Amino acid sequence: MQDATPAQDLSSELPTGPAGRMLLRLSQALAMAGAALLLAMMGLSVCSIIGRRLFDAPVVGDYEWVQLGMAVCVSAFLPLTQMLRGHVIVDFFTLRAPAPFRRSLDALGASLLAGCAALLAWRLGAGVLAMRASGEESMLLGIPLWIAYAGMVPCFALLALTGLYTAFHGAPRS
Repeated sequence: MQDATPAQDLSSELPTGPAGRMLLRLSQALAMAGAALLLAMMGLSVCSIIGRRLFDAPVVGDYEWVQLGMAVCVSAFLPLTQMLRGHVIVDFFTLRAPAPFRRSLDALGASLLAGCAALLAWRLGAGVLAMRASGEESMLLGIPLWIAYAGMVPCFALLALTGLYTAFHGAPRS
């Protein structure tokens, strides 16, 4: 695995072109929305735990809210992680390989990620339509499940775009 040094200057790896800067800004905005959602889920959990412990009155449906919210939250962080090249890279076998070969493997990995993310975005979108048509809801609160799936579609669509961008414009790693 590659070690990230704390003093490493990430600005040299940030996109410089207009498309890259736009994808980075969109990824950052999506990650901030994911962080806000994560904070909301944390607050809900704390309120439910305190209510359960002190007043024997937990927040009804807290598990449903957290489950649906966390699905969206996790997917919201993926595009920024890809843009910042934050995904885990296992380079045990390629550590001593020439840099151009490693860059080619990185581009291939980013391309495969883009393809998988596009496929997931497409199938999630189809799932949204099917769940909305069937009226599928959560068990306790009756929350329409398609809403959480709809929140994940743009996350995976943006992940596909960032994967394509990093496949073709990825900064060389040492």
